[in-house]
Amino acid sequence: MPLNKIISDPVRASAGTLKEMQDSSFAARLWRKDPELWKKDAANKKQISGALGWLDIPFKMALKAKELESFALEIKNAGFTHALLMGMGGSSLAPEVISSVFQKPGFPRLIVLDTTDPGWIGLAAGEINPDKTLFIFASKSGGTIEPSSQFKYFWDLLKKNRTPRPGSRFIAITDAGTSLEKLARDSGFRRIFTNPSDIGGRFSALSYFGLVPAAVCGADIGKLLERAAAAANLCKATKPAENPGVLLGALMGAMALEGRDKLTLIMPKKLEAFSLWVEQLVAESTGKEGKGIVPVCQEELSGPDKYQDDRFFVLARLAGDEESAADKKIEALREAGHPVYEISLADPYDLGGEFFRWEVATAAAGAVLGINPFDQPDVQAAKTLTLSALSEMSAGRKPRAAVPEFSNGSFSMFSSAALKSRPEVESLYGSDPLGRALSALKEREYLGLLAYLPDTPAVRQELKKLRETLKSRASSATLMSYGPRYLHSSGQLHKGGPDNAVFIILTHDAVKDIIIPGEKYTFWQLEMAQAQGDFEALDAKKRRAIRLHLKGLPAVSLSHLNAMSSKPEKPGSNKIEGEEREMLRLASKKTTTAKPTTKTDTTPVSNEYVVVDYPETLETITSRHYSVRIGACDCASVEISVDDQPWHTCRYSVGFWWYDWNNFAPGTHQLVARMRKRTGEYLISKRRRCRVI
Repeated sequence: MPLNKIISDPVRASAGTLKEMQDSSFAARLWRKDPELWKKDAANKKQISGALGWLDIPFKMALKAKELESFALEIKNAGFTHALLMGMGGSSLAPEVISSVFQKPGFPRLIVLDTTDPGWIGLAAGEINPDKTLFIFASKSGGTIEPSSQFKYFWDLLKKNRTPRPGSRFIAITDAGTSLEKLARDSGFRRIFTNPSDIGGRFSALSYFGLVPAAVCGADIGKLLERAAAAANLCKATKPAENPGVLLGALMGAMALEGRDKLTLIMPKKLEAFSLWVEQLVAESTGKEGKGIVPVCQEELSGPDKYQDDRFFVLARLAGDEESAADKKIEALREAGHPVYEISLADPYDLGGEFFRWEVATAAAGAVLGINPFDQPDVQAAKTLTLSALSEMSAGRKPRAAVPEFSNGSFSMFSSAALKSRPEVESLYGSDPLGRALSALKEREYLGLLAYLPDTPAVRQELKKLRETLKSRASSATLMSYGPRYLHSSGQLHKGGPDNAVFIILTHDAVKDIIIPGEKYTFWQLEMAQAQGDFEALDAKKRRAIRLHLKGLPAVSLSHLNAMSSKPEKPGSNKIEGEEREMLRLASKKTTTAKPTTKTDTTPVSNEYVVVDYPETLETITSRHYSVRIGACDCASVEISVDDQPWHTCRYSVGFWWYDWNNFAPGTHQLVARMRKRTGEYLISKRRRCRVI
């Protein structure tokens, strides 16, 4: 689709922001750990001052490299075949990257378990011999419910196996003074790694949280830290153009302020998992105060005409990789005016430097956006709702069951209040359930696919197919995350960022559930409480969301959902109500030449319609720019008139017609649209009234 504004060179387009970073001495003040780069009030300054330890960590951990390598050899020589990491968010995503890139033969195979899904946990348990597995319990706070529940399960497994000294098969990574530190001491854990407390979870990749698992799976810790330290020194440069972290962050922030807030990551195959770590870092750091950068990772690359003008592409190239088909697409993106920024890596160990570059970039982008990138104020809401449901179960009471809006043999559907209130989606239930979400999507918005499902190859393939179908139908950015992982990642953005997304939460019935020892609920019940808790938190924030509860085997149910979504019914084939029904009756009156001789339903068979979707009836508008959305059947063109003034031509994008309404005066306004049919005839919509204040 055509771009409203061409920005082929992101560095040149961000010149103003780069000058501001230079004038504010951002880099020098960053290394002085000046909290006023982000906020000036006392509470924020105190919190930020206690969260900047990541700046020094490459240099401090270099002194621990020999110790970590010695520990790794101890574990290898002890005969451990696997290392299973129990953690969430910052405690798990860096190890996930490291295990996918640096796993060395002869060292324990690192498995990262960041889920409460019983199917996923069962698969992990089936892969290992518990007696020959090193369990890594990683939690900054020590009280994270997911790894705590996993610990209870695997500890009980060893007890049932009558394994002598089960604590010798566990190590802990945590901050000083946590409940995990006490548990590890009381249970005789093999080792406790105490991390500096002035590092937030998502900034902890180069601390013990990332480096202990890296060492255990055979990575060269010294080389990783050497690259990290080199990047840190480059990030001390005072000129933003010479500072790789500040430069990238300035571009991210400037592009977001231009409306290009979909940071689309293109990674080489070998480093694909790195984008998941970037997603968590950027989304949780920037998504607050109604602002945010939306990281899009592992999305299939398309041609330039398939993207809206809300993208900023960052391409990582690994030296030695052969030129691929993706290169032609990337060049086409540039030629079409989409901004593309390139990063080069000499070899996989440059990831040490990339961890640091992206941390600086995220801090810099936060300053450009005017937010505190080191807190996560909206994460607690979903946790509180989850704990409330679990407390009910622990007390022997059944949590209140949600009533679905629609249910059949394949799935049950639940919608948030923000989605229920939209009359144009009332008819989209059984025939095209995801059409309900797509119809609520506006221009420059994104879809979030949030799957509380087991990560099996079959499920993964069906989710990938579903994501591509949704992207193709909407021409919008798509995010795909597993729950509850995303609650510790992009969940902050979903609730604290702008209201520019529609979320689809997928849940399922457990095929085989697992009891959590010592608790009165199971892993599936915990997973469902987390999914429902997040759905309710999104609903409370007036976000547009649906939850689809799949019936039957997850992969089979997803396959059915894919079949329905890839072949949606034609407009008008569903039941049509409200304004569309009235519009169709108007069309029928214009084309009927003879009066019916008997009393019949006047709703026509014709599929012709034109409807002003947004603004909604009597909607209150507070800005001075509004994208009016018009739904219409197949036609030659659509025009709009405001307050009976001359007609304005609308543009077509993402399946709808749009009119950019600017600089309008306060008061009540009336909008009417007309559609020019391919025959040359016109069809006129009902009037839509709105109020501007």
